[in-house]
Amino acid sequence: MAEEQVVISVADDQVGDMATVVDALRRAGLRVAEVLDSVGVVTGTVDGDALDSLSTVPGVAEVERSREFHLD
Repeated sequence: MAEEQVVISVADDQVGDMATVVDALRRAGLRVAEVLDSVGVVTGTVDGDALDSLSTVPGVAEVERSREFHLD
């Protein structure tokens, strides 16, 4: 499957332990691009067939596909 860009929201009660959540996301197949500790957000890319596994990582509140918009 194609690679997907994702934005992951970390549960409020897990923001203080972002390193653990990010490590678990990496083990689930996420290639981390950026970690925004202060707002509990992680961005990165994942193979499409591993996308569903990200939402099962403990501490993950939501996984969204990143959208790109082009204005011409």
